[in-house]
Amino acid sequence: MENQIVCPNCKKTIANNAIINDAAKGEGLTKRHMLCDCGEKITYWQITAQLRDQKTMGWKFHHWVRSLSHRQSSG
Repeated sequence: MENQIVCPNCKKTIANNAIINDAAKGEGLTKRHMLCDCGEKITYWQITAQLRDQKTMGWKFHHWVRSLSHRQSSG
């Protein structure tokens, strides 16, 4: 399974990013950050927190419900 996170601002799923992969392995510099296409700054610590939360059973269901509600409000 690939490592992915969700932008806290626009809810876009972001995957295949070097910072996300480093955070998943516990590597890299903690002062690093990435920018979403919407301009939101996502810190290394936000990334690691999301990756940790994904290990819980309900995370995928929660994310799926949120994506449905986000699609309905956009469409």
